[in-house]
Amino acid sequence: MLHKYEFYQTLLNDIMLNLTFNRYITHKEGETIDDCQDAMHENVMLGRFAIADGATRSFFPKIWADLLVNHFCDNSIFSFKEKNWIEWLQPIQQEWYEKAEEKVKDRNLFYLTNSFNTREPAAATFIGIEIDIKTEKWQAMIIGDSCLFHKTNSGFSSYLIEKSVDFDSFPEAFASYADKNYYPPTFISGAIHSDDILVLTTDAIAKWILDHNESGNVGTCLDRLCELDSNEKFCQFVNQARSEKVRLVNDDVTLMLISIEELNCDEKNKSRHDISSATHNSENINSSTNVLETIIWGLIAGVTGVWILRWVFYFIQDLLLTLFKTN
Repeated sequence: MLHKYEFYQTLLNDIMLNLTFNRYITHKEGETIDDCQDAMHENVMLGRFAIADGATRSFFPKIWADLLVNHFCDNSIFSFKEKNWIEWLQPIQQEWYEKAEEKVKDRNLFYLTNSFNTREPAAATFIGIEIDIKTEKWQAMIIGDSCLFHKTNSGFSSYLIEKSVDFDSFPEAFASYADKNYYPPTFISGAIHSDDILVLTTDAIAKWILDHNESGNVGTCLDRLCELDSNEKFCQFVNQARSEKVRLVNDDVTLMLISIEELNCDEKNKSRHDISSATHNSENINSSTNVLETIIWGLIAGVTGVWILRWVFYFIQDLLLTLFKTN
């Protein structure tokens, strides 16, 4: 899936930064997208992006991965300032439990019922990043072997895994039962500048990138990823990379690329003009609205006054008639 947005801009020290992102996801060779245990989500307005890799051998990992990314981006109580990840997980764990219980009842299979009754958890690695373009900073929460890469004009950084040999079959992960969360996440932060690229990846493509970094070809590797512009091309890339000398491991693959660019002078001026025009139009609309409201309220007051005068006239007339009849 390709999603590309130019989602918000701000003028800071006379520099206009623009953020765009592409995101892709695909499945293991020999499976379908319905078998994919990865998840990704974003909330453009909050500047939040997340990916998760559900552990295949855990219990309903896809449900768990989806809940993690959705709750982080959309209805999250999580705060980087407070680092309240335990409280953040609690409603997600409850929602996973309810969904898993429903699945078990619907399927009514012995092995599922047994796994549910013995409290087998779902598990997923996770990256959640929040980008504040106003302060030109990012913050991230990471657990497991999903990786965050930051390419700048001056270098290339990798979080949390730095070497391709460090990947194994049992990464740390968030668990769907509170008493099975044995590992805390790691919190990191950094600054963004024009021409930076932030890359969120699950383990297979993260290892592939680090393999290229260790051979001195990470620039070419990232250029290749940034050239992708459709889901079809992404799937073609994945299939090809799985048979190359530096081999992409056959696994579910999720990739999110976030690019930071500085707008050129013409675009800056256009943005300022658009803002000025929008403000001017808004003022005209507000002025017209105020005149119209004055006219309407004047008419209402006039009609009300006439009605009151008529009522007073008829009241006095009835009173006088009553007095004359009495006399």
